[in-house]
Amino acid sequence: MNALKDRLLAQHTLWGIWQNLPGPEAAEIARNADFDWLVIDGEHGAWDPSDIRARLIAAPEAVVRVPVAEDWVIKQTLDLGAKTVLIPMVNTPEQATAAVAACRYPPEGRRGVGAMVARAGRWGRDADYLERANGEVSVWVQAESRLALENLEAICAVPGVDCVFLGPADLAWDMGTRPDAPEVIALLEQAIERIAATGTAPGIFGAEPHRWQGAGARVICLGSDAMVLTAGLAAL
Repeated sequence: MNALKDRLLAQHTLWGIWQNLPGPEAAEIARNADFDWLVIDGEHGAWDPSDIRARLIAAPEAVVRVPVAEDWVIKQTLDLGAKTVLIPMVNTPEQATAAVAACRYPPEGRRGVGAMVARAGRWGRDADYLERANGEVSVWVQAESRLALENLEAICAVPGVDCVFLGPADLAWDMGTRPDAPEVIALLEQAIERIAATGTAPGIFGAEPHRWQGAGARVICLGSDAMVLTAGLAAL
């Protein structure tokens, strides 16, 4: 069972937060704040499988963003118990196809079979894990460049891609400007509309989250725990 995937497929609008701070306590605090989802960030946070394992115990339904779209990294993430993975910098449908394949056991994909010695399969005690895993794992990919937006419909059409998550900051730098530039905002609004038209869930991390809800985004990030803590301490 993947409750987050079920809610995504049921067309819910889901509000979440990036979880950048290490340690299970930070993950537990974020989980208990009742967001619809939280992302354990292994790209712009430390890629430490032991720490990520502890955070997944504290927040079992958390999404894990891997640092790179490498099969062995994705395999580790899933074996640690993640049910939803976020893959950064997916620019082409071929890269999206490869990401999905890395998350699926054969014959649907090429995920290495090691559940009998992994936390995800309760070290072999979950006898049905191999049969359920392909249907339970949710794959989110990030479109963060001009090339990704050129290929947006083709990326959305890849079977197994449940959410295409826009990255305003990286897109803006790829365009040679700032995330709040009018041309970036316009391009993001168009991208959300294009993603939604395919039936795939559009997601976004950015300022003014209710703007993006109005544009049609359904997976919306409200910020980062590190940013919230920084602002809160400064306010004191």
